[in-house]
Amino acid sequence: MAALREEIEQLKAEHTRARAEHKAKLQAKIDNLNAKLQQKLEQAKQRSEQIRSESEAKVQALQKKAAKAQGDAKAVMDARVTRIREEYEQAASKLKSLTAQQVKRAG
Repeated sequence: MAALREEIEQLKAEHTRARAEHKAKLQAKIDNLNAKLQQKLEQAKQRSEQIRSESEAKVQALQKKAAKAQGDAKAVMDARVTRIREEYEQAASKLKSLTAQQVKRAG
């Protein structure tokens, strides 16, 4: 995504210096790269949702097992549930931050 962002910025700079006939071509390239960037952001959003669904399924399965377990086994499963949730939150936070940066730059 950063490479696309950089190329967009370079084309915008060239666009400001270009003649009218060349500006249309540059604008088309900029629009194309912006569309690619938006597609990548959408893919990241979909992946985030997939990760969330998978994490929640793992948590629910472990919670069912933990409900039947006792002692150390229950504690291990509860710790795993906590770890899965923390890993998901970290991944979601990172993706949200990257997405926000890309959207801010695209604007």
